[in-house]
Amino acid sequence: MSYIQIDLGGKLRGLKFNQLAIEVIGTHNDTTTNTGFLYAMVYGGLRGNSYVKREEPDYTFEQVCDWVDEMPNKDEQITAITNTMTETQLWKKLVGTSAQTEDEGKKKV
Repeated sequence: MSYIQIDLGGKLRGLKFNQLAIEVIGTHNDTTTNTGFLYAMVYGGLRGNSYVKREEPDYTFEQVCDWVDEMPNKDEQITAITNTMTETQLWKKLVGTSAQTEDEGKKKV
């Protein structure tokens, strides 16, 4: 499943981890911190959901970062969001390709 609903910013919101979400995560992740990836993951999921539902986003990246910081039951919610994203076929394919490329690189050395 690539979809989850969470209470974020005082509203029940959907996160959809599709191709667009993965692209948005890539452009917003600072690659140096776990928190940066967390912000990018939540924002990407929101954007992926807004896009497929053809809804105009009512949030900014800055607002999403604040909402993540203030999230109730943060550890539980982050675990659920992360599990949803990592269980998608798209993510598995992306991670599998990266792992395969690394293995091939090691074999060549």
